[in-house]
Amino acid sequence: MDSPTRNLQQVNTILNLAKLSESDIKKESHVLHFVPQILDSKQVKLLEVSKDTLEYIKSGESLFIKGSEDTHVVMCSNNNTFELKEAETSNSLLLLTSLSSDGKIIDQTSARTLKKQEVLGVYHTYYEMKLMKPKLQSLRNALAKYPYKGKQTEVVKESVGFSFAELKGFIQASEEEILNKLQELPAAKIKGKWRLLDVGFLFAWVSYLDSILREKQLNLEEVTFSDVEDWMALYDIGDVNSKCISLFMEVNEDSLRWNSVAVSQLFALYLLPDLRAFDSNDFFNAWQQSMPVGVTAKEEDLHGVALVDYESTPSLVKYLPEFELPEDINERLDILFRLIPKWTLQAITPYVQPLTDNNSNVAALLTKYTRSSTMNGVKYYSSKYNVN
Repeated sequence: MDSPTRNLQQVNTILNLAKLSESDIKKESHVLHFVPQILDSKQVKLLEVSKDTLEYIKSGESLFIKGSEDTHVVMCSNNNTFELKEAETSNSLLLLTSLSSDGKIIDQTSARTLKKQEVLGVYHTYYEMKLMKPKLQSLRNALAKYPYKGKQTEVVKESVGFSFAELKGFIQASEEEILNKLQELPAAKIKGKWRLLDVGFLFAWVSYLDSILREKQLNLEEVTFSDVEDWMALYDIGDVNSKCISLFMEVNEDSLRWNSVAVSQLFALYLLPDLRAFDSNDFFNAWQQSMPVGVTAKEEDLHGVALVDYESTPSLVKYLPEFELPEDINERLDILFRLIPKWTLQAITPYVQPLTDNNSNVAALLTKYTRSSTMNGVKYYSSKYNVN
């Protein structure tokens, strides 16, 4: 380590040994002095950030570390989630109180000087931040602990569920990503707490509105947004009704129409769970007969919710919602290929799409983790490790 009495002559000697001249360096040389009590590298960590993240921090915003004993640690900004990984470096990283940048170093025409720099820590590892797509299945699972089955079933006056502040505390995602997922999920804020809307309640909500339309001999396209709000105000609270409208209807100004795919998937989720598998002929008959007026159920609407196994006798419709599968792609694909050895792109996409990110789309993930083959002009995907 350098001595506190280091002088210019000693610095020049080191330059000669390094085969450098004074003209090769700046006029100001920094002499490093290691403090007696070097910081413990286990207590203070180094984090490498991008320019954008640095500007984000300088603007006064914060980064949040989220993790538990059962999960990997992530770093979150207000709108992004980052994977946090420890990296090693062969060079020693020195922690200093400050270091002059090129723009602040004294003019080259002035005399050479030495500046003392105290080294507070020595590191051989640091943390890297890699932008990632958060895994938000835990959000749905948390909200499902407090299912909402309608205002008539609420026997406890106290609010139950999770406030948004509580969700931010344990869901490993940014505030913006959590909000976006809450809008996507069949979830609503009731008495200030977020809860998952029960499938049975959603089925009853759509069926109740359909019964009103049938009684009035109207199609949904013939009524207004205000009409639906007024009719359903007696059925449940405004926030819940608004969420149901957004989930199952396509709203264009004041004109409405059923979102056929969303309604069909909801009714499949309602019909299938008790049996887990349903004779396909019986299922398709019951499924279509339960549909609201104006909605035609199609087999492809089952993708991501259930699968049709034509290899069994009789052929079966099997309950398989995407949100119940593991978020690890290898585990997910293993389950899918055990159920059906070969999948078309259309059928497997809803199960793979939620695992994509900015760097990998569905095609890229299937190329990486599956084998493809073509039969009668149709492309199929199967297990990469199963030759059969």
